[in-house]
Amino acid sequence: MLSEKMKRFLVTGAMLLVVAAITSVAAFGQTAEPVQIAANTVAPIASKPAGDVTPTNALQARIDAQQQEINKLSALVERLQAMLEPVASTRPILPNARIGFLPDPAGSPSPSPAPPPASQGYTAPRELLPDIGHIGAELGFFVGGATNPYKDNTGFASGGYIDLPWKRVAGGKLSYEIMIGLQRSVTTQQTTSGVNALADVAVNNFLVDAGVIATPVPVSFLGSYLTTPLPVTSIVQERSKVLTVAPFELKYTVTKLGRFRPYVVAGLGVYVWIGSDNNTQTFNANTALGSYASLPVGTSTLGATLNAILQGSQIGGLAPTAPQLAARGVPHGQGNVLFGGQVGGGAEIRITPKLSMGFDVRHNQVEGKDAGFNTFAFNQGLHW
Repeated sequence: MLSEKMKRFLVTGAMLLVVAAITSVAAFGQTAEPVQIAANTVAPIASKPAGDVTPTNALQARIDAQQQEINKLSALVERLQAMLEPVASTRPILPNARIGFLPDPAGSPSPSPAPPPASQGYTAPRELLPDIGHIGAELGFFVGGATNPYKDNTGFASGGYIDLPWKRVAGGKLSYEIMIGLQRSVTTQQTTSGVNALADVAVNNFLVDAGVIATPVPVSFLGSYLTTPLPVTSIVQERSKVLTVAPFELKYTVTKLGRFRPYVVAGLGVYVWIGSDNNTQTFNANTALGSYASLPVGTSTLGATLNAILQGSQIGGLAPTAPQLAARGVPHGQGNVLFGGQVGGGAEIRITPKLSMGFDVRHNQVEGKDAGFNTFAFNQGLHW
């Protein structure tokens, strides 16, 4: 029979084996914690009689063998812990309805809040808007008619525009538009030239000096002295040009109607008007002077000299440009730069995703008397 001490050693070894097995199985189901397996300790054996020495040595050998097995199990547990640590850190096992909530281990630190995400710097805005036509921009030109300022006749108008999308609004889109247009008209007007009145005084003096007129014209006839023989009032052709530059306009387009897209537009503009009056078709000094036109003046005649000075495109309705400038084709006329605004509307029909056609009507209100005018045009747009 074994002694009580030997039985205690055997029970201790068996319990260690059971603890090691349970620890290795539990490591697969939860976060592993370091496990320390105590080595077997052998209590000092009191000296016994010679008959008990041999069984004790055999028991010691068994204990040593068990200690080696425990050491192997400890090494295996450590390897399993090392393998389970990455999985436990990334895929924590949370309690569900089948297993109750487990109490937090004593002394476990509270989870620290996650650090705020690092700033990624500047992020480019979204620019492509395919639902309103590629990026929604439009480049177009228009051709049509116009009423012209200063009571001129209706004329011809043409120009171009660029439409850049700004933002979506209820039922459509809001765009930024830049428009440049040019129109011209030719109008028949009546003008009175003060230069012609001064020329009549010079002609009458010349006729007196030439002996054609016997006595000077009395002062009582001063009216006829200033208005004859040359006409002071004449019918002229007024050529008027208007350059419209509208650099800031807002345009609202309805896009929910499919291909048909009505719009309204309003904005500010700068207007440049240039005009000149031409009396070539109505003024002729030879006809006005009659027989006096052939009187010699230097190397020319009186009629030819007066036509060179007073006939042509007048500046301000008074006098033409110098003959030398007209011969060189130098532009002449009068003009002004004015501020104003315009408001209007129209509609477009999308023929294809990149082509549209439509019409446009606008009223331009310009500073000054009788300076407002209207335009009526058909336009064609290219979309990208």
